[in-house]
Amino acid sequence: MDASVGVTARSSLATETRSHGSAARALTAALKERGLAAAVRRHGVVWAFNPAGEPGAAGGAGESAGDGGGQVFGPGLRQEVRCAERPGGALWWFWVWWDGSAGSGPDLEPLCPAGEIETAAERIAAVLAVSPG
Repeated sequence: MDASVGVTARSSLATETRSHGSAARALTAALKERGLAAAVRRHGVVWAFNPAGEPGAAGGAGESAGDGGGQVFGPGLRQEVRCAERPGGALWWFWVWWDGSAGSGPDLEPLCPAGEIETAAERIAAVLAVSPG
């Protein structure tokens, strides 16, 4: 293998990782501005949740909803999104849905182009909104 090919591949991966990371950091900041909690995970993944839906929060989901593993979740108040390439190379945000069989991996649903941070944040905030009871 030509050594320049390996250098180019590593350089491309480093650029991709920086792009995913900077998009994830920007989205996390935009979500926090909307009162949501958010954290950057590896490979352009952002976890977001609405603190108002946490157990014990005023107006929250309480102890009624659970995941069967002992951790309590408010229904619909947590969301994972991933920054990844679409065919053709454009970076996009994807909703991540983990409702497949064990070991099958997540289903990814396009959300919006990665550069549209405000659009992504607004859509995520709408999904994680606490509706008046």
